[in-house]
Amino acid sequence: MTERQFVEMKHAGWERLSSLLDRASTTDGLRRLSREELKDITPLYRRVSSDLAMARTRSLSPDLVEHLNYLTARAQAQIFTGHRSENPLQSVWQFYAYDFPCLIQKQYRYFLVALGLSILSAFYSYWLVMHHPALTSNFIPRQFASSVKVWKSGKVSSPASALFSGELMTHNITVSIMVFLGGILGGIPTFAMLFQNGAVLGALTALVTQVHKNGSLWPGILPHGIAELTSIFICGAAGFRLAVGMLLPGCYTWVDSFKRAGYDAIQMVLGVLPMLVFAGLIEGMFSHLNISPVIRLLFAGLNGTFWYLYLFLPRKAPAQLKYPAETVNLNGTSR
Repeated sequence: MTERQFVEMKHAGWERLSSLLDRASTTDGLRRLSREELKDITPLYRRVSSDLAMARTRSLSPDLVEHLNYLTARAQAQIFTGHRSENPLQSVWQFYAYDFPCLIQKQYRYFLVALGLSILSAFYSYWLVMHHPALTSNFIPRQFASSVKVWKSGKVSSPASALFSGELMTHNITVSIMVFLGGILGGIPTFAMLFQNGAVLGALTALVTQVHKNGSLWPGILPHGIAELTSIFICGAAGFRLAVGMLLPGCYTWVDSFKRAGYDAIQMVLGVLPMLVFAGLIEGMFSHLNISPVIRLLFAGLNGTFWYLYLFLPRKAPAQLKYPAETVNLNGTSR
């Protein structure tokens, strides 16, 4: 049996199980399902577990194994710990403490693409502006001219402003969502926005370097910029994940591939919301205060270390997501 024949034979059962799990993923959990649907879900789980074992034994495509593994884990979470969805606060905590960072680690290649593209565009614009200042307008829009003058003057101190923080949060969230949504158009807008974002930073750095004001630039950007830029990279990764899911469905149907990619991408965007709120608060309330640049850079180093450890430090699954084979059988009863 070929992989395509295997998928065609088993696909209907996988879709049925996925549909039931989608319905049970609300605060009502399994109680939302009818009696007949509850009777179906355990046999479907047993079948997909068997399909997963077969896919691994036959060394089928990694994407297929990953999909079946994910579907099996979702079924386990509902069948064996359905009570978990009854506590919204616990679900939110688990998402941010475990699900979101694990998803970023799983999709790290897309994150590296977004990060690498931004870095390359920053170096490209920096080099051009340093050697050809007349090209500055190609990278920095005219509406930023007044901001550029402030950065070049080195006089960037300003009092804390809660109103400004709110405006920054709204702006950053809007930009991040636009970067993500660019994936729907094949990732081209996502690519363009990431390139432009990096190019603006690179060109600004060149202009400030020319007047020897880097000592005021980085203490004014890094305290909030690490979280803000990382959020944009993650949303860029979400956009690329969505684009690849649409353009390269692999052994799945286009709809299935789009659903899987969309599910991952949306979770990635939701996960960065606390980071964007943090960045807005810090930029409006701390980054530009008239305090020692050393203190601001130290703060930037500490929060940067925190965010990247949070995102990329490997972690174990919470106790409620562990299902030891020796303690649980396929009927959902303890041995």
